[in-house]
Amino acid sequence: MKKIRSRILITLALTVFALPAVAQQTGQQQQQQMQQMQQQMQSMMGQMNQMIERTQNMTREMNRHMEQTQNQQMRNQFQMMHRFGEQMGMTLGNMKNAAERCDLMLQDREMMRDREMQQEMQRMQRHLSDMTEQMEDAIQTMERMTERLRTNQP
Repeated sequence: MKKIRSRILITLALTVFALPAVAQQTGQQQQQQMQQMQQQMQSMMGQMNQMIERTQNMTREMNRHMEQTQNQQMRNQFQMMHRFGEQMGMTLGNMKNAAERCDLMLQDREMMRDREMQQEMQRMQRHLSDMTEQMEDAIQTMERMTERLRTNQP
């Protein structure tokens, strides 16, 4: 009976002393995970900035072609691409604003202490990342369309 009681006490003592170390390790892992998510958000926002710049350049180019061409049909096509580029730019701007808000939430330590909130933020980051990839594809398509319009210009 004494052996069982002493084993229980030893196990209990080991558990009590080991818990703070495990909790600290879990906290460090969570902190590292949050830092990694913040780095990914920064990278994503950099990619969005590049896409915004590319879109603005295409929009300016379409505007220039629209003003220079004499052919009314081509002018209309350049105008449509110009307006399309403006809309893409605004969409990217809104996405970047959402990513910035997400980044601010990731930096709120109190908010990120909640495990469910961390998981939701990870989902949100994945959604933003997927949307960024889709926007990159859309911009590449827009660049091909722009090139096609330029080469079809009389």
